[in-house]
Amino acid sequence: MSVSGINFSGLASGIDSDSIIQATLKADRAPETVWKNTISNLRSQQTAYNAISAQLLGLQSAAQSIDGLRSFDLVTATSSDTDVATVTAATGAQSGTHSLTVNNVAQAQKVGSVAQPSQTAPLGFTGQIVINGKAINVSAGDSLQVLAGNINAAQVGVNASIISPAPGQYTLTLGSTNSGLQGQFSISDSAGGAFLSSTLRLFGSGTSIRHVVNGSGAGSDLFADSATSVATLEGLTAIPPTQSTVSITSGGATRSVSIDLSKSLSGIASDINAVFGSSVASVASVTDPIGGGTKQQLQLSGVTGAGSLVDSNDVLANLGIVQNNYAAGTQLQAARDASFTIDGLAGTRPSNTLSDVISGVSISLLKDGTSGTPASTTLAVGSDTATIKSNIAAFVKSFNDTIDLVSSFSQFDPSTGRTGILFSDSTTSSLVDSLVSGITDQVQGLPNSLSLISQAGITLDQTNHLNIDDDALSKALTGNLQGVAKLFRAAGAASDPSVEFVSGTGDTRPSGTAGYSVSITQPAQQAVISAGSSLTTTLGQDENLTFTGTLLGTLAGGAGGHSVTLHLGSSLSDIVSQINGDTTLSPILSASIVNNNLTFTSKSYGSLADLAVVSDTATGTANSAGIGTTLIDVHGRDVAGTINGEAATGSGQFLTGSQRGANGGSNGSALGLQIRVTATSAGSYGSIAYTSGVAEGAKNFVNTQTDGFTGSLTTGVKGFQTAIDDNNSNIADLESRLTTEEANLRQQYATLESTISQIKSTSSSLLQIGTSTSGR
Repeated sequence: MSVSGINFSGLASGIDSDSIIQATLKADRAPETVWKNTISNLRSQQTAYNAISAQLLGLQSAAQSIDGLRSFDLVTATSSDTDVATVTAATGAQSGTHSLTVNNVAQAQKVGSVAQPSQTAPLGFTGQIVINGKAINVSAGDSLQVLAGNINAAQVGVNASIISPAPGQYTLTLGSTNSGLQGQFSISDSAGGAFLSSTLRLFGSGTSIRHVVNGSGAGSDLFADSATSVATLEGLTAIPPTQSTVSITSGGATRSVSIDLSKSLSGIASDINAVFGSSVASVASVTDPIGGGTKQQLQLSGVTGAGSLVDSNDVLANLGIVQNNYAAGTQLQAARDASFTIDGLAGTRPSNTLSDVISGVSISLLKDGTSGTPASTTLAVGSDTATIKSNIAAFVKSFNDTIDLVSSFSQFDPSTGRTGILFSDSTTSSLVDSLVSGITDQVQGLPNSLSLISQAGITLDQTNHLNIDDDALSKALTGNLQGVAKLFRAAGAASDPSVEFVSGTGDTRPSGTAGYSVSITQPAQQAVISAGSSLTTTLGQDENLTFTGTLLGTLAGGAGGHSVTLHLGSSLSDIVSQINGDTTLSPILSASIVNNNLTFTSKSYGSLADLAVVSDTATGTANSAGIGTTLIDVHGRDVAGTINGEAATGSGQFLTGSQRGANGGSNGSALGLQIRVTATSAGSYGSIAYTSGVAEGAKNFVNTQTDGFTGSLTTGVKGFQTAIDDNNSNIADLESRLTTEEANLRQQYATLESTISQIKSTSSSLLQIGTSTSGR
C-alpha cells in the first residue's frame, strides 16, 4: 500500500509488489536498449560523415591551388649579384635571361639653409612660402623647429629636417620625397617676400626653367583644375599685385605681361595670348608622374633659356614655371634619374624601382658603379616549377588522405570479424569510386598524348593511392607546362580576340576541339550622358553639377552623391579637365567633348552602371554646360547572346551559359560557362573550346558531396539526425508509457493490499465475535 507517496510493499499480503513492478518495467523497457545502441551507431556514422566532409573541403582547397587561371603561370626571378639589384616577378611574367648594368642609381634632391644660431628662437618673419604649388604660412614667432613641422604637416612632397653639424649651428634641410628629376621640388617666397632668400639664404642670383616641356617650352607646376583661381588652389593669402609684370620672350618676340594669380590658369593663359596676339600660352591636361591622375599645367611655347623669362614678385616662381637658382653650397644633393642598360639598351627612370622595364618583373637598383666602372648583374626569370610541383604534391597528399580516412571508417578485419562504422556504406563507397575515376580518367578535349595524369608521372596503385614519379613530373612540366596545366585546371581557348574565357562550373561540359559557338545579339554598353546643348564659348556663371546613381553609392537623384562647381569663364576643355581630375569622379567616369557637347561616360558596363547628373542651371541659360535642371539618369546595357546556341545571361561584359532543362529535360552543355565579351557590335564571334581538368573536377565533385542543401554527405548527416531524433522520440514515448504503467501497477497492488487488509480485519472481527459467544 502507499501512504503519502511512500510504498509499503506486501504489508497485508506478504507479496513483494515493488520487485514485481520493477521486473515488469524492466521487461517492457527492453526495446530502449536497442534504440540507444542504434543512436550510438548513428552518431558514430554522423561523425564519420562530418569528418569526411571536412577532409573533402581540404581536398577542394588543395585543388584550388592548381585550378586557378594562373596556377601554372608561377615564376621565379633571381639576380646573380644581389648587391647590385634584386628582382621579383609577377605571375605570368615571361621567362628569360637579361643582363643589367647600373650606371648610377636615382637620388632625391636635397637643399639646406645657411646655419641658424638656434632651432627654437623665433625667426621673425610673417608671410608665406610656396612649395610645389602649395602655400605654407610662417608667423613671426615660428622657430626653425616649428617651420619644419609645418612643412611636414603640409605634405607637399618635401620632408623637412634640422641638422646640427656643429654646436650652435642648425641647418633646415628640405628633401624631396620622390627621387629622380621629376621629384625636384619648386620653392619660392610669396608676394615679394624675402624669407627664403634673405633669412634662410637658400637662393643666389638668377632663375632657371623649372619644367621644360616639348623641348622648347616651359610649364608650371601641376594643378587640380584650370578654372579655379591659382591663389585659391595654392592657398595664397597675400596675392602679388596685379601689376606684377614679367617679361616673356617667345619665338624671338619679347613682351611684358601682367600676371594676376587671382585668376585661373585659363585666365592667365588668355592674358598672355592677348599681349602676344598669338597662342603662346595654353593649358594642357597632363598625367601627374608622381601621384597619377589628370592634372592641369600652364605651358609657354617657344621659350628657350632662363633669359626668356624675367620674373617679378615671384609670380612665375609661385606658378612653378621658374625656380630661383640656389646659392652656392645650399643644394646638398642634386636630383638624379637612375641610368642603366638592359640587354644593351640604355634606359633611365626617376626611381630605383623599375616595374616597367621587363613586363611583369620588378627590379630594385641598389648600387651603381665605382671609379667609373658600372655595376652589372644577370637577371633570370623562369617558371617556378618547384612551387607548382609542391602544389600538385599537396593535392595528391590530400587525395590520399581522403582515401585513408574513408578506409578507416570502412575497414573489415577478417581475423576478428570487426568492421568500421561505415562498412558497406553505399554513399562513401560510391564517393571513393567517383573520386578515383574523376582523377584518373581521360580529360576530354585534350590531345591523346597528354590527357591522363599518368602521362605526367602521377599513377594510381592497387590501394587507390596516387604516387608521383618526380622525374616524370619534372620532365612534363619542363617540356609542356601548359599541357600539364590543362590536365588539372579548367581552361578555355577562344578563337576570337573579343572573347575571353573566365570560368566554368561543375555543370559545364567539355566542348571538344570544335568548341562552343559564341553569338552576340547586343554588346555591353557603358552609361553615356550627353549635354542637351552645346557650349561654344565659356560659362557665363558658376554652375553646380551633382552626380548620383549606383556608381556613386546612391539612388539616382537621391541624397548624397557628389557635387562639382564649374567656375565662371570655364571652357569645355576646362570643364573636362576639372571633371577628369576630380578624385571622386575619375575612377567612375570620364568626361569628353563630343560635337561641342559635354559628355560623361561610365568606366563600367551593364545595367548596374547607373549614372545620373543634374545641374542647378537651366539649359536655356546663356553659356551653360547644357546639362539642365532635369535629372538625367542613364544605365549601361548588359551583353546579350548565346553560347553553343543555348540561352545565356549577361551582366556587364560577362556572358554566362544559363540554359537549364525544363520538366526534367537536359541542361545546356555550356551551363555555367562564363566568358567576357569586349565586342562593340552584334555578330558571331567564333567559338570557345572548354576543358575541365582533374583538379577542377575534384573541386566540383566536392560540391556535390558537401553542398549545404543537396550534398550527398550533407543529406546523409541530416538523415542520421532524423533517425536519431526518431529513436529518441521512441525512447521518450516508451518512458512516458512506462511511467503511466508503473503508476497503474502501483495503484492495482495498493488496491489489492487494501482489500486483503479489509478481509483480514473482517475475519479478525468475526473470530472475536465467535469467541465471545462460545464463552457465555
